Amino acid sequence: MALSKEQRDLVVGTLLGDANLQTETQGRSWRYRAIHSADQKAYLDHKFEIMKEYCSMEKPMPNNTLDKRTKKVYERFYFTTKTHSSLRFFGNMFYTYNKQARKMVKDVPVRIEKFLTPAAVAYWYMDDGSLKWPEKSNAMRICTENFSNDGVFRLQKALKNLYNIQTTLTEKNKIVEGKKVLVGLRISINEEQSAAFHELIQPHLVDCMKYKVSDGSKGHL
Repeated sequence: MALSKEQRDLVVGTLLGDANLQTETQGRSWRYRAIHSADQKAYLDHKFEIMKEYCSMEKPMPNNTLDKRTKKVYERFYFTTKTHSSLRFFGNMFYTYNKQARKMVKDVPVRIEKFLTPAAVAYWYMDDGSLKWPEKSNAMRICTENFSNDGVFRLQKALKNLYNIQTTLTEKNKIVEGKKVLVGLRISINEEQSAAFHELIQPHLVDCMKYKVSDGSKGHL
């Protein structure tokens, strides 16, 4: 049985965000996994409801982690699906085997424009987007620094070609041994483009994640 449109939009959008596909067969079969902190449990439950027919677990399960630096335990929840033939298509789209790292590496698919529906954009933003300056601006941003530069360029081009939303790119850096090192590029949605972006994703937002989206008056929904 093939994934429904709702399931495809969720998979594509969240693979651009925090979700991942897992394989133990070198890409011959895949399962979907999503994990969120406890304060986003309602959002995770929403994802689970969409994918639960492919899950053997009855509900998302706790996955608490100890931060060795702060000695704090962070409460998280997750779910995984069973392996499913339909997920192989998306595994081949998003993942390639990196021989040097000896693992599958996720990047933005070359054909992302074909699958970047408004609902997929909404899931992508809900996973990795945020207000840039809350209460001071309508500008928003999406954390895309874990993708290759070419992958980020593909996403930027897709937003322009599909929805006429013009974005800019900003650098995400970190300090290593006293030197600034580029981590990757983030997509920024400025004041002028924020209304169009809001209009695009608003029908597909989950209520508990609306705080991430500009209301057009320098606040949030």
